[in-house]
Amino acid sequence: MGENRVQSVRLSGALLSETEDKKDIYILENGKEKKVGFTTEKIKFVRINGREAIEREQTLNSDILGNRTGITIIEKATLKPISFTYYLDGIQHVKAEYGDKGVHIAINDSEKTIKLKGDYVDTFSVELILRVLPLKSGYSLQLDGFNATLESEVDIHIQVVELERIKRGFEDFVDAWKVKTYFGNTLQYYWIDPSSKELLKQSSQIGDGLVLEFRRG
Repeated sequence: MGENRVQSVRLSGALLSETEDKKDIYILENGKEKKVGFTTEKIKFVRINGREAIEREQTLNSDILGNRTGITIIEKATLKPISFTYYLDGIQHVKAEYGDKGVHIAINDSEKTIKLKGDYVDTFSVELILRVLPLKSGYSLQLDGFNATLESEVDIHIQVVELERIKRGFEDFVDAWKVKTYFGNTLQYYWIDPSSKELLKQSSQIGDGLVLEFRRG
């Protein structure tokens, strides 16, 4: 792990705004796609223990993938993690609270505190972080991450691939930054609108010839 890699890029949520968004979920198998559900995202500004913060609530509704909700809260000025809560079928499954001594995690009926050295981001806040980075051709960044559901540290590597024309809305297209992001060995692709900073599309390979995509309808 590198030292203070998060702090060196001076992350800030100043460019973010309160938004609501909906995307359809598709599974692509050998070129054929099938709609399997949808996700919603709500970003709002909140105040937590006197700190200006950003709350991101993402829900996933799918008969195939299940029904899940993740609520990530991060400090607005620095994007440092405050908490992450994960619900499965409406029941709280994971609760992580970050503090100076590490992260306290409650999973079902068990609890533990894991010490973290240096600056970390919550892996579930990366989709917010991508929107505030100065993305351009050749841009890359390493971050130290922590995944509460895995209870482990994760190396995050972000790299801009290219500008690619994709759908933003009904018959509305835009040139968006295609960003390759590794979470350890797991690869995700994101498409970010350079003007609005919106996350327009997300894609990952989940099996041999099998791709999962979240995108505008």
